[in-house]
Parts: sequence; C-alpha cells; structure tokens
Amino acid sequence: MKTYIVEERINSHLNFIESIAKNSEFILSYIPYQVERGKNEVTLRFTRYLLFSFRDKFRMEGIVNIKGMSTIILKSEKGNKFEIFISEKEDKEGKINVNVAIKYEGEKEWIVSKYLHEIAGSLINGIKKESEKAYEITTTANFSQNLSKLSFITKLLMKSRLIKADELDIAKGQIVPIITDLIQQYLRYQLIYISGVSTYESFRLLFVNGELKGTYVNIEGQEGFKEEDLNKISGHFKINVYVALEPKAILEGIENESS
Repeated sequence: MKTYIVEERINSHLNFIESIAKNSEFILSYIPYQVERGKNEVTLRFTRYLLFSFRDKFRMEGIVNIKGMSTIILKSEKGNKFEIFISEKEDKEGKINVNVAIKYEGEKEWIVSKYLHEIAGSLINGIKKESEKAYEITTTANFSQNLSKLSFITKLLMKSRLIKADELDIAKGQIVPIITDLIQQYLRYQLIYISGVSTYESFRLLFVNGELKGTYVNIEGQEGFKEEDLNKISGHFKINVYVALEPKAILEGIENESS
C-alpha cells in the first residue's frame, strides 16, 4: 500500500474550497484514466509496460468532512479501495494551503501505485482551477430592482438549487438576526438567494460572498428596496434558501441584463 501527497497554495476563499472538496461530482470529474462513468461511480484502467493492465469499477462510498479534512472512499466490489484526503488551511496572508493525499489498497498495487501522483495532481489542479475562477467574482452592483421582476427570479431559480425550506415566525424588527443565523451554514456558497412569503407580505434577498447585494420587500402591495425596509416585516413566513455552485455566470448575466 502506497500513499502520495501533493500540496498547493491557492488564492481563494476557504469556505469555497471546502465546498468543492465535499462535492462528489467534482471529485469524480477530476480523476484521470476513466473509461466509464456513472452516477457516483467510475471505471478506471491503468497499464504498465504496455503489457500489464488493471481495470475495475469503483463506487464512491461517501465523503466525510471533519475539522477541515474531507475523506473520500472509492471502493470496488472486489474490495479494491482508494482513499483520498483533502485538507485546507488559511495562512497569515489569506491564501489557502491545500493538501491532497491518496492511497490505494488492493489488487495489482504495483501497477496502480505508479499513477497515484497523477490522480492527486489532477485533483489539486482541479481545486485550484475551480476555486480561483470563483474567487474572481466581485461586484459592486445592487440587484434590488432586479428582485422585483418575475422574469429575473425565474432565470435565477433555473440556475440555482433549493437547499433549505422552512417556516418561521418573524416579529417586526427581528428579521435581520434571523436571516443572519439562517445563512451562516451556507456561507461557503458565493451566491445565496432567500425568499419569504406570508399571507400579505413577502421578501427576497440576494447575498454575494456573504454580503447583502439585493433587497426586495412587498407589504400589502407596497414595495421597498432598502435594507431598513426589512424591519417592517412580521408574520408567519415560508422560507426558501437557494444556492448557486457556479455563481459567476449568473452574476455576469444579471449585470449584462441590468446595463
């Protein structure tokens, strides 16, 4: 059994890198030497000296994240197994040190072990590519007016996914701390859209990198577009929280539409 480790210093957000490391589709997409791919499974083929080869189908058993380290296990019906460990830590300059370690245990280790460095390298390069691409997202725009348009909301929802649905009682003047608590666990996502609906009132909020970039409030037909308008909200609300894993494309589309 052999283990291979690679390290890279990446200019990105720690929360975003952590979200990538817990994304099974991302992990599978950056594993090289694939000959077949299915949902949560991948068939790999390795050769050596052009004469010897190894091929097996591996299924992802899950991703466990504990204290900044993600552990990914790929296992075949024959008992062959890859273990991948991804850890992230922010340094004093705000950059993220990412370590990827991989080990293989099973048949024909003498073949597979020669490819561990390429698998680890591909994964860390994928993390670097995706996270630095996301880090480029910056915007000074305010999207409050957009949130009042049904056409805009429809496009936004088509490119997002629902991550939480809940019902909350909100007292007047108390919505801001409630929303702050609500989104804390989702700050790894760079774009968060929240909608709330009651019998006579509704609100829509858009967060980019954890910062409120759009506010829309409707109270019995009276519209508001400022953060302080949220303090007028009260009642029993159905709350939906949506996130986007590729926010850059969404924001570019919004800003082009607004210009």
